[in-house]
Amino acid sequence: MKQPKNRLYTVSTLVPRGARVADIGCDHGHLPIYLMSEGISPFCIASDIKEKPLESAKENIKRVGLDIETRLGAGLSTIKPDEVDCIVVAGMGGEVIASILEDAPWVRDNKYTLILQPMTSADALRRYLCENGFAIETEVACLDGGKVYTVIKAVFTGEFSMEDDAFYRIGKLDPSDENARLYIEKQLKVIEKLILDLNASGRSADAFIDTYNKIKQTLGD
Repeated sequence: MKQPKNRLYTVSTLVPRGARVADIGCDHGHLPIYLMSEGISPFCIASDIKEKPLESAKENIKRVGLDIETRLGAGLSTIKPDEVDCIVVAGMGGEVIASILEDAPWVRDNKYTLILQPMTSADALRRYLCENGFAIETEVACLDGGKVYTVIKAVFTGEFSMEDDAFYRIGKLDPSDENARLYIEKQLKVIEKLILDLNASGRSADAFIDTYNKIKQTLGD
C-alpha cells in the first residue's frame, strides 16, 4: 500500500498496533486504508460529516478490497463506545477537535487512545486536554506541503491540570527533532509579533515575554 502524505503517515505511527480505530473526519479514507493494509489495525471505521468525501472514501475502500465500515454523521455520534480502542481526529482546527471530544463524554476513559492532529489552534486543544483530565503522552511534529504540524497522542487519566502558556503553545515536542524545532521556532515568531503589537499599542507584553523566554530556553540557544 502506498504510504499516505506525511501528515497522515505521522498519525499512523502513533496508532497502537492491533487497535480498532475510528477515523473521524476521514475525508478520502486514506488513513484507515493504510492502517488495515499494513496490518496496523484489524478493524477501522471511516466516518465523516459530509457525504461527498465519504463517497470518495467508499470508492477508495472498494478499490483496494478492504472491509472498512463507512458512516455519515457529526463527530463521534457515529461511533458506539465499545467498537474501538483508538480514536483519530485529524485535519481540523484544535477548537473543533475539542468540541468533538466534549460532545462524547464516553471518551473520558483510559481504555481509549486519542490521536489528534490540529491544523490550527493546537494551543487551545492542549489547554482543553489538560483542563479536562486528559494526559498528553507524546507529540510528534511533521512537515507536509511545506507546513509544519503537530500530532498529539493523549489518554484520559482523570487528572486535571493547569499548565503555563509555554506548554500550551509547544506541548511535549522534542526540540532535538528537526521538525519539532521548526514548529517551536514558528511559535516563537507568533509570540514575537504579539509582543511587538502590544508594545506598539502601549499595553503590557510581560506575560508573552515570559512565554517567549521559556520556549526559547527549550531550544538551548
